[in-house]
Amino acid sequence: MPENLEKRLKRQIHGKLHHFTAIVPLGFETTLVKELRLMGIDAENDSFETADGKVFFTAKITEAWKVVAHSRIANRILMDIASFKAENFRELEKKASEIPWELYLPPVPVTPDSLLVHVTCKHSRLYHSDAVAERFYNVINGGSLPLVRTASLSTPSAGTPRNAPQQHLYISLLDDRCTVSLDLAGEELYKRGHQRFVNDAPLKETIAAAMLFEAFEQEQSPITLIDPMAGSGTFSLEASYMASGLIPGKCRDFALKHQPGFKETTWNYIIKQEDVIAAITILTSDISDKAVEIIKHNIETSPLPKGSICPEKKDFFSYTSDEIEKLRGNSPAVIVLNPPYGKRLDANAPKLYADIGRKLSEFKGCTVAILAPKGACTENLLKNCAALGSPSTKTFKTSHGGISLNCFVGKVC
Repeated sequence: MPENLEKRLKRQIHGKLHHFTAIVPLGFETTLVKELRLMGIDAENDSFETADGKVFFTAKITEAWKVVAHSRIANRILMDIASFKAENFRELEKKASEIPWELYLPPVPVTPDSLLVHVTCKHSRLYHSDAVAERFYNVINGGSLPLVRTASLSTPSAGTPRNAPQQHLYISLLDDRCTVSLDLAGEELYKRGHQRFVNDAPLKETIAAAMLFEAFEQEQSPITLIDPMAGSGTFSLEASYMASGLIPGKCRDFALKHQPGFKETTWNYIIKQEDVIAAITILTSDISDKAVEIIKHNIETSPLPKGSICPEKKDFFSYTSDEIEKLRGNSPAVIVLNPPYGKRLDANAPKLYADIGRKLSEFKGCTVAILAPKGACTENLLKNCAALGSPSTKTFKTSHGGISLNCFVGKVC
């Protein structure tokens, strides 16, 4: 690396504070803030701001790297690299050309396969997202314009090198102000870096982790986790990660590792730190043979300790209160549920949620974390399990797969 560039990276990338935006599942913004504080992220003046699906904070870049490696709840971490007024394309190109791209992007030819530009335009004179992306490609390439490819039009080609994750640049034009942000992760963080089979409409790992975080916060370790509608085993896998101390970024390659400011020694130190959230005994079951086989495969291909999850075929409605008491012993129990809804369910969804509510009301003393579609499903759930509608229950308004959901985390009493 040229000495001059190294000095500039030290001064402008590592030596100053940057503004970051963490993209998080809708409704779980404060949950992410709690996670960031727990992992010791020292935001400037301990200031975290939130908006729908976003958490804003100011910190050193190495702390943002730690979030990328350790966060179980964030989906992306974006670093703001420029902000300027742009009312026309000439002004946009001039300001974009002033950004020191060599400090942020790998020193390789920039193509739409190596760099994906995401553009959103709102209340701005520049409203054509593809045209905005084209200007940025042109500027970054020093005037050599490639074929335009934006996030809405394409995905990486099969020729993209495996050891060089695609870089993502986010351009936001709002009221004629252009904000340019660089994604530190590349692919979304809910991907944990190991092969995983999924059942129908699988729950994102980041939502599962957020629900577990909120549920475990209400109990003291050791905890018995009961995952009786396991599907692909997402809750159980995330809980096992938490119990074993394995950080989500352990098996992942990230865009940040291929950016000019990356320091391998610092990164190695970051990923050596463990995050043991709680001592957890995990009990996993599903009514489907297919689901049980999928879970077994996902455990085998993960870095988790063998035997940490032993799924069995069992109908949730066959559990009895005595059985739950025996399973939990003297430890607090957390029951997690992502029941079938939407495309996963052919039967009457409101009736299913009424049945689930009646069954949950039998499990006195257990903490429950459950997702329910808004409307009749939520109404029937709360009607038949009144404890989940009490003021002490935490409610999160979220969405998954385009469906608006309520997440309830509360104790059955």
